Amino acid sequence: MTTGPADVAVVGLGPAGRTLASRCAALGLRVLAVDPRPDAVWTPTYGVWEDELSGLPPTVVRARSAAPQVRATAVHRLPRTYVVLDNAAVQAALPLDGVDVRRDRLDDAGVAALAGQARVVVDARGARPDGRVAHDPAPAQTAFGVVVPADVAAPALQGAESLLMDWRTDWAPGGVPPAGATPTFLYAFDLGDGTVLLEETCLAAAPGMAVEELQVRLRRRLAARGVDPAVVDAPLAREVVRIPMRGRGRPPVPGTLALGVAGRGGHLVTGYSVAHALLRGRSLAEDLAAGRVPDQVDPVRPVDGLREAGLRALLRLDVDGTLALFDGFGRLPAHQQRAFMSRDAPPSAVAGAMWIMFRHMPWSGRRELARATLGR
Repeated sequence: MTTGPADVAVVGLGPAGRTLASRCAALGLRVLAVDPRPDAVWTPTYGVWEDELSGLPPTVVRARSAAPQVRATAVHRLPRTYVVLDNAAVQAALPLDGVDVRRDRLDDAGVAALAGQARVVVDARGARPDGRVAHDPAPAQTAFGVVVPADVAAPALQGAESLLMDWRTDWAPGGVPPAGATPTFLYAFDLGDGTVLLEETCLAAAPGMAVEELQVRLRRRLAARGVDPAVVDAPLAREVVRIPMRGRGRPPVPGTLALGVAGRGGHLVTGYSVAHALLRGRSLAEDLAAGRVPDQVDPVRPVDGLREAGLRALLRLDVDGTLALFDGFGRLPAHQQRAFMSRDAPPSAVAGAMWIMFRHMPWSGRRELARATLGR
């Protein structure tokens, strides 16, 4: 227990908050952490690029794929290792030794009240501290996944080690999407324990695609590939994902810093946030230990305008346009793929990647992308 005001109060012990609390304590700061279930192992499946593990030991890797595939109208093998994290191992690698941990669920008023108990208050409650908002019109990434035995899942992977994004349209009846349909992709990853996660994902839609529609699409896709669609109803485990693409979507609690997707920590185009959360949690701890308190953890930067244009395009592209876009991505050199998917790449690198993607698209795809990006 802390005696007197803490140096830092961290609200929320997900990847961002736990990284910050653990690192602050290791640097000698007095830390108060508040979370409704501080001892629970995280349940989402977290995937990151192996080169973005931010100092975590190799033991945090549950499974890896040396050449994940992106499939659209062609097959693209990405020359970069992608890993799924062992959540319990990540938490063990981020110990809370010396942290005053309190079990509580705080609303905005409760977070603001911590200002009297700590020099700096950091809100790391994630993007939905008040629970899921029905019919939220804001852009969101949604997914529905099932974990099944590897032998059952094998036909869905069609010989691939892993499918990072499989945009093919066998989710639609007869493989032909209806006019105006929102595209989705299959994420398929071997979890290393004899099971595979099969997840139907809508990268971005406003409002987010309903879970029920994703279930229907996953059943159709699996049936088209020779997998009994009944596994969707009786899997080993299920996963439902909803990621607001612009983070929490409202101003931070006055007098606090917002870390991770509680603020602006997510990637506007891909929704990726975990690698950046690990990185910024560590760097923020080092700033606070050195007496530097930033005005914002993730301030608006010029590159954000490029990513906002990318999100605008994703929300408006039709199925053919989306397939052409990700064929363009798959043809990028490795360093430009990295820039496009990184939360921390400079504007010049992101602009260069986006331009080369555009050049790799057919003329019909270019017209569609220009319309989606610039249109109302």
